[in-house]
Amino acid sequence: MKSMVWVFFVFVVAMVGRADAQVDVKAGGGLLFDPTRWGGYLSVEIPIGDTYPTYLAPFAEFYRKSGVSEIPAGLSLIYKAPLSDQYGTVFFGVGGGILHARGFPLLIDTIAGPVPSPSGETGSTTKAMIAVGGGVRFDVADRAGVFVQGRWFRAFASGFPNNFALHAGLKFSLGEGD
Repeated sequence: MKSMVWVFFVFVVAMVGRADAQVDVKAGGGLLFDPTRWGGYLSVEIPIGDTYPTYLAPFAEFYRKSGVSEIPAGLSLIYKAPLSDQYGTVFFGVGGGILHARGFPLLIDTIAGPVPSPSGETGSTTKAMIAVGGGVRFDVADRAGVFVQGRWFRAFASGFPNNFALHAGLKFSLGEGD
């Protein structure tokens, strides 16, 4: 897990170092549904095209409740469509990465999902995942705004549930802009 954080950090620092790029950083809180767990969200949106408003966005999330935690992290390809010249953007994207889960029961039923083991043991696992999401961003200043977004993700493993998260927070622009 620590190596994933370092790769994310090095990637972000390398892209922020581009003098001609305006990089958007989004940070906020999140809520994972079913069962409900609170957490946080961080992503960096790096422009990759001049013709279309497309971005690569490394992201990391963290949710925890009652000793059970889930950490989805990965890379998304995002398209941003302007709401208008003054108000902000609507965005949507698809991506993938890994889902690290700790504190889940060791037994997985293919129909019902995780079930408590008779001994009460828990474990941790890391699986590949897919993520799809979208949201809206409203600008409140020249280089700052607020966002609300939803994200669906699922690990590529038998017995893992579909997850839906809702995020809200602040967006800051770094680097040279248009």
